[in-house]
Amino acid sequence: MSLEELRARFTEFFDKALTKVPEARTWNKVYQFVIDGQEFYVEISGGRLDIKEGRHPSPIATLSMSRDVLARILSGELDAMRAFMTRQMTITGNVFDTVNLKKIIDAGLGRA
Repeated sequence: MSLEELRARFTEFFDKALTKVPEARTWNKVYQFVIDGQEFYVEISGGRLDIKEGRHPSPIATLSMSRDVLARILSGELDAMRAFMTRQMTITGNVFDTVNLKKIIDAGLGRA
């Protein structure tokens, strides 16, 4: 997935999540991703979500995984919690706050 495809997918999920997770409008959070060495971060602030290339200086958490694992999570084929528990994804930083990111993904997939 390209950065533009990721941006479109996460934005779609976030837009769907706003009705099911209304508190997301007040979040000020940054999640760093490392996907097969490529770095980008998801920034949620002011009721908006954006994805930016590179490394953020102070993310809440860093999620590392392969491109395949990310694609399977975003398609709904693999649950993010299962990916973490089976070590297909590693998380450093505030692991517990990544539940909020999972809420957005689940809402986007129609699971929330």
